[in-house]
Amino acid sequence: MERYWKGRFDSNDASDLRIWQNIKNIKEYESGRAVAFIGYDTDDGVGRNQGRVGARLGSNAIRKAMQSFPIMKNFKIYDYLNLESFKMEEAQKEYSEKIADAIKKNIYPIGLGGGHDIAYGSYCGIRKAFPDKKIGIINFDAHLDMRPYEKYGNSGTMFKQILDKDKNVNYMIIGFQDSGNTKRIVDSAKDYNVKIIKEGGSYKDIIPYVMEFLKENEVIYVTFCMDVFDISDAPGVSAPSAIGFDKKIARDIFIEILKDGKIVCTDFAEVNPNLDIDDRTSRLAGRLAYEIILNEERKELNNQ
Repeated sequence: MERYWKGRFDSNDASDLRIWQNIKNIKEYESGRAVAFIGYDTDDGVGRNQGRVGARLGSNAIRKAMQSFPIMKNFKIYDYLNLESFKMEEAQKEYSEKIADAIKKNIYPIGLGGGHDIAYGSYCGIRKAFPDKKIGIINFDAHLDMRPYEKYGNSGTMFKQILDKDKNVNYMIIGFQDSGNTKRIVDSAKDYNVKIIKEGGSYKDIIPYVMEFLKENEVIYVTFCMDVFDISDAPGVSAPSAIGFDKKIARDIFIEILKDGKIVCTDFAEVNPNLDIDDRTSRLAGRLAYEIILNEERKELNNQ
C-alpha cells in the first residue's frame, strides 16, 4: 500500500492517526460499514473525445492529496487500487464490478478518475447492486456529456448512454455552462427531461431543487467533473471553466446530499496533474471526498 498511500507521521496514537495509517487493501476486508477508494486510471475516453489527456494520473494524485487527512482510529477504510485494463469499455466493466462489490459489502465507494467516462462504470455498478431501484444521478459539471454516439462512447457521451439504456434513471446537472453545450446537446437533454441548474445560482437558490430531486429517487449517485469549478480552483482539467461554479456552494450542497442518506456512490473525474497548478485540482477533489469520510464517521459515532 505504500505505493499509493504514505503521508505525514506524528505517532501511532489514536489521536494522531491519518488516512494513510488506517487504510487497508480491500483484500483485507473483514465486515461492517466502511469507505473504499476505487481507482479509474484511464483517460482513453478523454482522448476519444478530443480532450487533453493526462487524467489517467488523477487517481494517485487525489490519493496523495488525501493521505495525511486525520481519521478516527476504528473507522474502516479500504482501497481497491487501480485498473488492470485501460481501454475504456474494459475499464468501465472492471471498475463497475468493484463498485457493485463494494455496495454489496456495505462499503461506500469513492471513484477516483480518470476521464468522466468513469460515470458509466459507476452507474453500471450501482445498477448491478440495485437492479430495480430508481437511480438519481447528480452531476456537478459544466457539460451535459450527452453527445451523440453510434457504436462507441467517450468521455462526453456517457449520460446519454445511461438514459438510452435505462428508463428508471433521473439526471440532474449542477453548474451547467451555456458556453460549454451546443443547442443539439441541450435539446437532447430536454428530450430526456434532464434537470438543468446553471452556474451562478446561490445555495438558497439551488438546494430546494436538489432536495426535491432526492425525494423523487430511491438511490443517489453523485459525480464531480472537476471542470465545473473555476479555473483558479481547478486548472488541472481537460476543459477548464473561465467562470466556474463556486467550490464552497458545491461543498455545502454535497454535505446536504450526504445527510439525506440515499447516496450510495460518488466519483471525481477529469483530474489532470499534468495541467494542474500547486495540485489545486487534486486537492479540491480530495477535500470534497473527505466530506464523505466525515459524514460516515459521524454515523459511526452516533451508532456507538
